[in-house]
Amino acid sequence: MNIRLLFLLTLSFCLPLIAEQKALLPGQVVIVYNTEVPESRELAEFYSLVRGIPSTQIVGISCTEKATINRATFEKTIRKPLVKKFTDEKWWTLGQDRNGTKLPVAGRIKCIALMKGIPLRISRSPLPKGETKETRQFNQNNEAAVDSELSLMGVSAYPIGGAIPNPYFNKNYPAAQSPSKFLIMVGRLDAKNYDQCKRMILDAIDTEKEGLWGRTYLDFSKKGGGFAIGDSWIDEIAKSSIAAGHPTITDRMSNTFVTNYPMTDCALYFGWYTFHRNGPFLNDDFQFKKGAIAVHLHSLSAAQLLNPRQNWSAALLDRGAAATIGNTWEPFLQLSHHFNILYARLRQGYSLIEAGYMSMNALSWQNIILGDPLYRPFKTTIVSKETLKNDREYKVIRYAQRKFPDPDTRHRELLKVAEKTKNGSIYEMAGFRSLELQNFPAASQAFARAKELFSQPADKLRQDLNLVELQRRKKNTSAAIQLLKQAKLEFKNIPEAQAIAGLLTILDPPAPPPTKKVK
Repeated sequence: MNIRLLFLLTLSFCLPLIAEQKALLPGQVVIVYNTEVPESRELAEFYSLVRGIPSTQIVGISCTEKATINRATFEKTIRKPLVKKFTDEKWWTLGQDRNGTKLPVAGRIKCIALMKGIPLRISRSPLPKGETKETRQFNQNNEAAVDSELSLMGVSAYPIGGAIPNPYFNKNYPAAQSPSKFLIMVGRLDAKNYDQCKRMILDAIDTEKEGLWGRTYLDFSKKGGGFAIGDSWIDEIAKSSIAAGHPTITDRMSNTFVTNYPMTDCALYFGWYTFHRNGPFLNDDFQFKKGAIAVHLHSLSAAQLLNPRQNWSAALLDRGAAATIGNTWEPFLQLSHHFNILYARLRQGYSLIEAGYMSMNALSWQNIILGDPLYRPFKTTIVSKETLKNDREYKVIRYAQRKFPDPDTRHRELLKVAEKTKNGSIYEMAGFRSLELQNFPAASQAFARAKELFSQPADKLRQDLNLVELQRRKKNTSAAIQLLKQAKLEFKNIPEAQAIAGLLTILDPPAPPPTKKVK
């Protein structure tokens, strides 16, 4: 079947979204800012204006601007003022459960958006008298993210030591339909500075108009043992993304993407596990696609948000991501956000805050969500010939996924279009599909043709690195080293050439310097 004209002059088509009819609404959001910081109020008013959140739902509280506070300060300056405001405004109805615990039993506010200027995390306190660390799992860990603790702010009494199970975890219905009325989802617009926060909001709104298009980059850890669950989350994303026809580039080796790896057109990034930013994010020229969701799993990824050179959350936002998630203290792997659920719910059309809460199984814990809570990166489901002027190849690939449900048929038809339109991105996507299926000859041929068709040196270099990845999976280290040496000569004048040096250091480390004789 010749589908060239069908691709290039396609009529409108829709991708059904589960969350479309019951999306989180601006009227269900309360904005909280710090009255001691003028910029915090300005950001709150800006967010209210551009998102249509009623100005009557902007709440100012007087608190310190410090990132870390103790439990008493949190209770006095943040939780209690907000509980009073919600009660006075009748934003919730309080009742009690069968154990006599007071808690919200109804309410129209589903989300709190904290503005930059609100403290980030609560430090550890001594255990209450009579409690021991054996009483409950992780009981000694009563430090928490301010955001996660506020999600239970209407509950009169619960143990602050350890994690509280999240009733919204792994659910697949909008927050408005949740039977757990006591839960309030809490997100945060916070980053290195206030201009960056505004950029995150505007990028989210712009992206929703046409959708988030680009490549998905996945970085495995291969740590094994008790850490295997992290790789299983990313593996599920890889399989789902490739099966759905999304251009997906995977690094399945134990090292992370190397320094200055040519990560162009990155719309989605999931990776782990190093303490501070590294790899492509060290390149000062690197920028995510507008609206990108970027996440790196690390115990202290969001321990601070002011220095992009440290940890991960601040670094990813500083490189242009619109949203990320992170941990303010040690969460333990099993209580981190589950990447596979986050990815799946975002693709289904849920908002950032809903997908974030559905992906974490603990409250009163360490997890935070950074970005516009209302952001729906895959809200837009219409692609027409008018919108094909932007991100054409990615929309063509998505269309093929709908038109040809059978993966093999879709693969063949896409290759026809790629050759007809001389499109390197489609060839590269086809190459990674073949690579994941361990069809090494087909993958090699696709990557080689993609290199011929790409015009930018960084994109061409990435095809050589894809071939290196192929040889590494075949455990043919000598062939991988030879490819890298050839690429080193060809691409020595671009910043991304550091990626070659990094891989050569891993695969062909230099001999150690001779030891000096001791007299």
